[in-house]
Amino acid sequence: MAEFDLQGTVLSANANFLALIGSSEADVIGQPYSLVLDPEETRSAKWKQLWASLAKGNSQGGEFLHRNKDGQEVWLQTSFSPVLTSNGKPESVIGLATDITETKNRSAIDASTIAAIERSMAVIEFAPDGTILRANPIMLQVLGYGEEEISGQHHRLFVTKEEASSPAYKQFWTALSRGESQRGQFQRITKSGEPVWLEASYNPIVDASGTLVRVVKFAYDITAQFNQAAALMGAKSAQLESALEESREAERVRLELDRTLQEMSTPVTPIWDEILLLPLVGIVDSTRTDDVMRKTLDRISQTGSKMFILDISGVPTVDTAVANQLIKITKATRIMGCETLVSGVSSSIAHTIVELGVDISELRTTATLKDAFSTCLAEMGVLDLQRGRMPFRSQQPTLHRQRTYR
Repeated sequence: MAEFDLQGTVLSANANFLALIGSSEADVIGQPYSLVLDPEETRSAKWKQLWASLAKGNSQGGEFLHRNKDGQEVWLQTSFSPVLTSNGKPESVIGLATDITETKNRSAIDASTIAAIERSMAVIEFAPDGTILRANPIMLQVLGYGEEEISGQHHRLFVTKEEASSPAYKQFWTALSRGESQRGQFQRITKSGEPVWLEASYNPIVDASGTLVRVVKFAYDITAQFNQAAALMGAKSAQLESALEESREAERVRLELDRTLQEMSTPVTPIWDEILLLPLVGIVDSTRTDDVMRKTLDRISQTGSKMFILDISGVPTVDTAVANQLIKITKATRIMGCETLVSGVSSSIAHTIVELGVDISELRTTATLKDAFSTCLAEMGVLDLQRGRMPFRSQQPTLHRQRTYR
């Protein structure tokens, strides 16, 4: 709590207020309140209007950025109340403040994380019943719609009439309403009626009471890869027809098609400056992990990335060979100067690895993709995990652009 005259000069301040702004009574009593505020705050029209309104006897409040003696940011949520004389005229102002610095910094981190995802992936949000709430520009471009054309429409706008009326489609939304995420490769229909293929996950979002409030979909457009694979499959089918009696030739064609499909499902994607992400979905065998290593090392060489997240939350199980291959990937990337984190290790996979006796001393794991991303940001100096916030603004990059951290 602090008291000010009608011009904003500090008349008194209690110990809690002084502790928040890191000052003593001698530093602030008799001084303008603006002395401990961020300069941009005091120059704003909002600040001038606030004191003009207080001088008229009107209570005001809001969130205000302060600077302590060390120049560090301190956010206070403050309620200003005029103190009136016996004839009803204001003679001073009482300010009651609460420290919200941690909340503001945490919100900033969350916002920058969401912004990074929005820049690299197609995102669309639905109400629990499938009504479209919003879509980011990448998703709108993929589907060929403007936001005003889809807002308030149902998800069935993007599927065929046959699929929309099918039991499977109903079961799909019923599972989401139970809080069960859905992931895979989905065919969707654009505004022009053309099919597109998306590697996507539908994620239920619940509020503090556990009630489903929305469904968020994250997706990659894999139409080009899918069409390329389909064209290749068509070409190979002619060869297969003429070689049915040659089993080894048929096996070669099958393996070639399998490799093509595997390449579709291993998108090594930059999600932040010097951070790569590879979400694995489905069955993983030695052949596929060899392909993962090849693509990952090539991508690290191209981008110079320092951190690589291998997310296996979509992998149901692994065997000894695959577990050892994951360790080899970790060692190989480390040789190239890139640290690997394996996220999304399920309880069944953890149990299998322990039962098989695989040595995982070289393997770094996190429970979730979010934890892995936070760890990467922390190790790059972008995020302070112990404080749960970004470095102070004077020490961190502007949020709307990426910079290289070393």
